Amino acid sequence: MKTVIVTGAGQGIGRAIALGFAQVGWSVCATDLRRIDETKALLGEGHLCLEGDVTELSFPASVVAATVETFGRLDCIVNNAADQRGTSLEETPVALFDQIQAVNVRAPYLFAQAGLEHLKATKGSIVNLGSLVGNQPIPERVAYSTSKAALAGLTRALAADIGRYGVRVNCIAPGHIMTSGEAAWKERFSEDEQRVFFTHYPLDRVGHPEEIAAVALFLASDAANFITGATVPVDGGMSILCPETGAFRAAGVRWPGNPGGA
Repeated sequence: MKTVIVTGAGQGIGRAIALGFAQVGWSVCATDLRRIDETKALLGEGHLCLEGDVTELSFPASVVAATVETFGRLDCIVNNAADQRGTSLEETPVALFDQIQAVNVRAPYLFAQAGLEHLKATKGSIVNLGSLVGNQPIPERVAYSTSKAALAGLTRALAADIGRYGVRVNCIAPGHIMTSGEAAWKERFSEDEQRVFFTHYPLDRVGHPEEIAAVALFLASDAANFITGATVPVDGGMSILCPETGAFRAAGVRWPGNPGGA
């Protein structure tokens, strides 16, 4: 039975990924700084759940060791844990900048390093969870946007470095995802704010955690055996939409010179 480590699995995308792998028969080691008991209850018997901080230098190696001891192998690492705090340049002290990089970039590096020998044995893979903002940064998210750009770069560098072992490394770049469910999303954002979100997506909606999980499962599967070093946008088309189009759609007017509509 194949085995996966999923970090940041206490809620949202990480939990959906852990459950998705379990549903198709993988053994799962789920980790998080907190809330891991809720995920454990949802996963049920036969899986491993570990609470801990990915910024602790020894934690990745300890998770890999516990996973291999429990299940006998390691086939995939999904680096989902993230620090999403957003501040402007003026409001970001060095300590906060370093903390965000430690969670979002250094931890995936350390998990890759700790798991490499086991992934070589299974010709396994690594899936990193990036973000749309890694390529299209937004104001007041300096450290976070930087970390996600770095994670995409780390993905390519690792893919180039360890591909000779048959180990693949890919990245997913989600758009806006209803990580806590539709009810929580509607409570967080007003109807006007929700409408603005939707107008920037060609599919006229934001995403759901299960849709990210499906792509993670694909990238870890044999169907993706010739895919490595890729960053896959799972963003409803937001990254390809002309910014002016979204602005005009949000304002409720037609794009100039387009008699057919917005």
